[in-house]
Amino acid sequence: MLKRRAYLVFVLLIVIASFVALAGTTKDMTYKITKKGNFNEVTVRTALASYVFSENGGVLKSVYLAFASYGSKVVELVPGTKTDPKTLERQYVSNVVFPFTTTTGDGQPFTYTLVGVDQPTPDKLSVEFRGTAGDLTLDKKFVIYNNPYYTVDVEVSVENGSDQAGSVQMTVGDYTPVEKGRSLVYQFDNGAGSDLLAQGSYTSFNGVGLMDKKTVFFLKVNKGEGATPFVKREQSGNRRFGVDLAASPGTTSYSFSLYGGRRQYLLMEHSGLGTLDNPGTAARLMIPVIQFLNILYRYTGNYGWAILLFTLITRVILFPLMRKQYHSMAKMQKLQPRLKKIQERFKDDKQLMQQKLMEMYKKEGVNPMGGCLPMFVQLPILVLLWKAILYSATQIHLSPGFLWISDLSVRDPYFILVILTTGVMILQQKMMTPMTTTDAKGSQKYMGYMMPIFMAVFLYNFPAGLWFYYLLTTVLQVAQQYFVNWEMAKAEAESGSGVAEIVEDDAPEEIIGAGTSDDNTDRDGK
Repeated sequence: MLKRRAYLVFVLLIVIASFVALAGTTKDMTYKITKKGNFNEVTVRTALASYVFSENGGVLKSVYLAFASYGSKVVELVPGTKTDPKTLERQYVSNVVFPFTTTTGDGQPFTYTLVGVDQPTPDKLSVEFRGTAGDLTLDKKFVIYNNPYYTVDVEVSVENGSDQAGSVQMTVGDYTPVEKGRSLVYQFDNGAGSDLLAQGSYTSFNGVGLMDKKTVFFLKVNKGEGATPFVKREQSGNRRFGVDLAASPGTTSYSFSLYGGRRQYLLMEHSGLGTLDNPGTAARLMIPVIQFLNILYRYTGNYGWAILLFTLITRVILFPLMRKQYHSMAKMQKLQPRLKKIQERFKDDKQLMQQKLMEMYKKEGVNPMGGCLPMFVQLPILVLLWKAILYSATQIHLSPGFLWISDLSVRDPYFILVILTTGVMILQQKMMTPMTTTDAKGSQKYMGYMMPIFMAVFLYNFPAGLWFYYLLTTVLQVAQQYFVNWEMAKAEAESGSGVAEIVEDDAPEEIIGAGTSDDNTDRDGK
């Protein structure tokens, strides 16, 4: 029998490994070059976003966040650009000033040509433009990565053929000051603020950009002592903002990082923008959980295995609480007949009823809240873990597929996890029935069985990673519950006595511990 079970486990592991091998790999980065009038446009698609670069001005015309995890939406980050979510076709507002538009200090525009597109690795691609304006030659190189961090590196090199110092003005974006929820933010001396500081009042300028509650479009200065911020008011009333670049005789180089993505603290912190965000208490509690999940991912190379290990570890940690909870529930269930008799006998005197109940609990060594407290401790932890997986959607989206699911950040295409989880939850409810009060009848009795079905109907669209986590959690809960039930049955069998025997006694005075005869005097004085 043991050999047969070992064989079945081995076959199961082989099947799972085969599913993993067939499930697919990390989402690819692609690009295409198209002709728009007299200019070339380069469209780059990563697993998270779609970018459009144009030879007409060497600009970035679109940053479209094409991947939207559960609870978020697709969004275009470049003002003046409208992107169709189905076709990814763009429409542009006339006379819009796109990010990375450059002019000389006296307002002369640069004329650009596309130098080329290079993809040295599957997850790294660069687009380079070269522009000229008078004695200035400017090279702009955009480096895009297929990773979860929404960061584009921007390398700018200015060659000044004159013996006179010059300057270049590079636009980052524009915004409407009255736009609700969106604000212009700066980094000076690595601290964030909403005020433009005067030159000389800070040591270093670190970046400028826009933020709202959901997204960030921010240019961070990595290298360039000659970079200073500017904000200009346009005739339309908008504010155009960006950086002025000093162009000394010879060649001057600058390095920037553009973060155009979701407002998530860990992703922004990775890009050096942690000071821009101030996460709340709940988010701060999630941070170490998410970091631990990411460590498991780096160790396993797949978020499916990471979630599996994550769930196993957390259930082991929570097992002592769960064990205590079920033991308390079992004791309370065995005291139900006595509790009911006390409630019936003293239903007209609530104070005396509570006194008798407390005496019974004390005599039997039972804490009526013993089954609730562990549950209250577990619940926020489980919710925290649930939200941590949901928060990690971008990383999970980039992970290789798992089993039959190519992407754990979206819903299960066949709803297999939904069906399995619902079935296990119903089984769990059946196992818990003996621990609930025997008074449950009719609709109350079957409500516990209907809840998993309601959950499946209303939450079927949840990401597969969440359903996988919940399936594993429920399976482990059932296994742990089965162990606790066996443990209690064994202890009761070995003792040969206990609460169960006392419950069967029909003598009301002894069962309820009614006290003296004076306490039991008929309320009518008889």
